[in-house]
Amino acid sequence: MFKKTLLIFFVMTAQAFAQTATTPAAKPTTTDSRGSDKLDIKKLENKYWAAKDEDFGVVQNRRYVKAERFYLTGKAGIPFNDAYSTGTIMGLDLGYFLNERWGFELSYDSADMKNNDAVDQFISTYGAIPDHNVIQSSYFVSAIWVPFYAKMSALDKAIIYFDMGVSVGLGNVNYKIAKQEGDESKSAFGYKLGIFQQIFFSEHFALRADLINTWSNQEQSKYYYNYGGNAITGRDLGSKMVNDTSLMIGITYWH
Repeated sequence: MFKKTLLIFFVMTAQAFAQTATTPAAKPTTTDSRGSDKLDIKKLENKYWAAKDEDFGVVQNRRYVKAERFYLTGKAGIPFNDAYSTGTIMGLDLGYFLNERWGFELSYDSADMKNNDAVDQFISTYGAIPDHNVIQSSYFVSAIWVPFYAKMSALDKAIIYFDMGVSVGLGNVNYKIAKQEGDESKSAFGYKLGIFQQIFFSEHFALRADLINTWSNQEQSKYYYNYGGNAITGRDLGSKMVNDTSLMIGITYWH
């Protein structure tokens, strides 16, 4: 309310000044000509309090731009929804942005996995290994959309520039089926949905964090082919849609 009152005050003052600033020698003007010089307060108010001006961008000045630039990201992370395995994941992303909103990316991840504590406890208690698959690697081609860009103050000492985006991709997931006679390597078509955020340190470097979900339809099999001296029949357990989720942290170089 104070802003609106102050605006009206300045407008009325300017209008009064304009009406009294004429010289004595000036020719009198008609009502119609003076009317053309008057400010339309209502129109100015409507524009000032408008919800959105189509010619105005929320963040007009981007210090670090992505448009028409390549980038390379080296990253590392962990899976955190695997019921049987634990370990680390290393990866590389190579991408290009067409503009500030849209880009595409090629990604490759390699996993180094081992039995987690739950599997070790199962083996210790029952003397048997549960049926399970182990992720090995994956590669995807993804489309990227970045709807959020912002500037943030850090302790009133510096401005941090960051954005947040979504990646949707198609690719391939390589895995192995744990088997008594030796693990069997397989691959399956996969889908990817990721959410990422990056914080820019300079024109060429940024810190990036990814939360990545992949889905693939993987074959399943019983671990044992011979248990207690008896051959096991019907080892094939069909196929199952498997979701793998990982958190990755990396450094991005922008060219």
